Amino acid sequence: GTTKRYQIPIGHLDYKFIEKCTDVKHLEKILKVLRSGEEGYYPDLTLFCEKRIERLQPGSRALRKDKPAATASDFTAEEWEKINGELMSWVTEMNEDDDKSQFLKTDPLQEREDNLPPIRCTSSCLPDNQKTNLQDKKRNKKNIPRDYSEWDKFDVEKECSKIDDGCEENTSKARFFTRASLPVIENKIDTTGMTKKEKLFIATREKEKGNEAFAVGDYMEAVTYYCRSISVLPTVAAYNNKAQAEIKLQNWHSALQACEKVLDMEPGNIKALMRRATVHNHLQNYQTAIEDLRRVLYVEPENAIAKKNLFEIEKKLEDLNPVSETKSKGKRILIQDIEGSESDEENEESTKEHERRGDKNGEDEVNGYLNCSQKSESREDEKTSGSHGAGSLSADGQSPVLPPTAAKLKSEGNELFKSGQFGEAALRYSAAIEYVMGLAEQSPSDISILYSNRAACYLKEGNCSDCIQDCNRALELQPFSLKPLLRRAMAHESMERYRQAYVDYKTVLQIDSSIQAANDSVNRITKTLIDQDGPSWREKLPPIPAVPVSAQLHRWDGGNFASEPKPRSTTDTSEKDEEKFKTLKNEGNDFVKKGKYEEAVNKYSECMKLNTKECSIYTNRALCYLKLFKYEEAKQDCDHVLHIEDSNIKAFYRRALAHKGLQNYQACVDDLNKVLLIDPNVLEAKKELQQITQLLNLKSGAGAGSQQRQRKKITIQEV
Repeated sequence: GTTKRYQIPIGHLDYKFIEKCTDVKHLEKILKVLRSGEEGYYPDLTLFCEKRIERLQPGSRALRKDKPAATASDFTAEEWEKINGELMSWVTEMNEDDDKSQFLKTDPLQEREDNLPPIRCTSSCLPDNQKTNLQDKKRNKKNIPRDYSEWDKFDVEKECSKIDDGCEENTSKARFFTRASLPVIENKIDTTGMTKKEKLFIATREKEKGNEAFAVGDYMEAVTYYCRSISVLPTVAAYNNKAQAEIKLQNWHSALQACEKVLDMEPGNIKALMRRATVHNHLQNYQTAIEDLRRVLYVEPENAIAKKNLFEIEKKLEDLNPVSETKSKGKRILIQDIEGSESDEENEESTKEHERRGDKNGEDEVNGYLNCSQKSESREDEKTSGSHGAGSLSADGQSPVLPPTAAKLKSEGNELFKSGQFGEAALRYSAAIEYVMGLAEQSPSDISILYSNRAACYLKEGNCSDCIQDCNRALELQPFSLKPLLRRAMAHESMERYRQAYVDYKTVLQIDSSIQAANDSVNRITKTLIDQDGPSWREKLPPIPAVPVSAQLHRWDGGNFASEPKPRSTTDTSEKDEEKFKTLKNEGNDFVKKGKYEEAVNKYSECMKLNTKECSIYTNRALCYLKLFKYEEAKQDCDHVLHIEDSNIKAFYRRALAHKGLQNYQACVDDLNKVLLIDPNVLEAKKELQQITQLLNLKSGAGAGSQQRQRKKITIQEV
C-alpha cells in the first residue's frame, strides 16, 4: 500500500530504507507523513528521519521549528538588568520630550492663528483668485435649470466640454507640480554581485512598480521602471509592457524596438505581434501591420480586436491604392507538380516510426531543453544499442548481454530512475560500471550505455559538470552516440556554454536531422550567440566534427538501424516508385491548399526519400516552413535548391521571405533583386522589396547624424 499524502510506499517508512536513502526531497516527504500522524505516531522513527536529513542537508527547511517568545526566565541576571536599564532610559527620554513640548505652547496667539490651517468649507483664509473661482462655482450652481422649460434650453454638450476642459487643466497642473517634486529615477540598476534569485526578485519588483504607474496613467514613470526591470533581467513580460507604455506615449520607434526584442525571445508572441501591428499602422507601414495581424489570426482565429484592426488597415490600404491589382500584369508563384522520381519505401517507414516514437525513446522536453524520459530509460538502453555507435552491435547483429550482477544493478537503477530517485539510480549505475570495469572482458557498448544513463541522472539533479564528464566517457567508448551528445549539449546549454552546446547539437543533426528538439535548440542558441558575439559569431565557434556516413544511418527504431541500402532492380520498382512519388506529392499539395502545413511537410519529406534531386519538393516544403514561421528550415531548403539550380526563382523568393523572418533585411533585399533580375514581372517580389526598403530606411533614419549607428543596423547577420 501507499500513504494518502504523496503516495509513498509503506515500505519506505522504515529504518533501513531511511538509512540508505540519499534523496533529501523524498526523505522530507517521509518526515511530513510521520509528523502528520496519518500512518500512526512513531516518535523514534521521526527523530531518526530528522537526524538523517540533518546529516545529508543541514539547512533543510523541514528541520526548522518555531521558537516561543523569550521571557525574563530565559535571560541571566546581568542580561535582564541591561535590558531593563535600556527600557527605563527610554522612558525618561520620552518624559523629557513631553516636558519640552509644554514650553512650546507659550507662543503668542497671533503666531498660532497664522500657523493654523483654514477651516474646511470656508473662504475666509483663501487667496483672492481662489475666492473668485469659488464664487463663480456658486453662480454656476444657481444657473442650473429648475423646471422642464429651462431644461429644453440647457446645452448638454457645452457643459460637458467645460467639465472636460476643467479636468484636463487640473490633471496637467497636478502632474506638473508632482513631477517637479519627484526625485530622478535611474533607468538602470547595478547588478554586480547579485545572485540569480536576487535578480529575479528585483526585476519582478520593478516590473510591478511599472504596472502600478501604468494603471494610474503615468506612462513615463512606467517606462522608467520597465527599463530598470530589463536592465536587471530581460523578460518577455517587461518588454511587452514597455512597448505598450511607449505606444501610449506615441514613441513609435521605441515601441517597435521593444516588440522586436519580444519576438526575438519568443517568436509568435501574440501581444508583441498585436502591438507591433499598432506601431506599423501609425508609421503607415500598412502591409507589415497586415502581416502581423494575419499571424495573430492564424494562432487565434477568433481574436475580435485583430479582426477589427485588420479590416481598418486593409480599408486604409485600399484607399491608398485605388487601382485594382488585377489590372497589373503580374506573375504569381504557385506550387507546380513535376513528375518523375525514384523511391525507397523502407526509409520512409523508419522515419515515420522515429517521429511516432521520438518521445518514448528516452527523450523529453523539460524547462526548454530536451531531457531524458523517466518512462522508458530502461527499455531503450536494453533494446536500442544502435544509437550508441556502429560498434555497439555484436557480429550476429544482437546487443551483447551484461553479466547478471551488472544487469541486476542496471535494472534497479532504471526502476529508481522511473520513480524519480535520481541519486539512488546514479549509485546503482556507478556500482554496475565498477563491476563491469573489473572484468577481464569488457564491452564498450555496455559501459557506454551505463555512463549515458548515469549522465541522465546527473542532468536531472542539475549536476551538469559530472553529466558532461560521463558523456565524454561514453563518447570515447562509442563515438557519435546520439544520447550522450544530446545530454552533453543540454548540460552545456544549462551552464551557458553556448558555443560547445551549438557544436554538439550540430553534430546530432548530422547524425539524424529529424530530431526537432535539436533543430529548435540550434535556432535558439544561434540568436543568443548573435547577441553575444555579433556578426562574427561563427568564427569563435570550436570546429564541428565531421560525422562519418556509417554513423549518419543510425535511427532510434528499437535497436535495428538500417545498413546501407541494397541496390534494387530498377525494372521492378521504378513504376511503383514513380506512382508513390506522385501520390505523396499530390497529397502534400492538397494539404497546402487546406492550410494543413505540418501534414504537408511530412508528405514532402517522404517524397525526398524517394527522390532527393527534385527541386519543386524542396521549394514546396520551404513554403510550408514559411507558413509555420520556421524560417531557418525554409532557408536551408532554398539553399539546397540553389546548389542544384542557381537560377530557381522560387528558391530565391522564398529564401528572401525566410531572411525577412530572420530579420536579415539586407540579405532579403539581395534575393529579391535577383528574383526581379530573372523575371521583372513578379508582382510579389516588387511589393516585398518596397516594404523591406521602407523598413531599412526607417531603421537608418533613426540616427541620421550618426553613420556608425546606421552601419550597425544594416549589418548582415548570419543565422
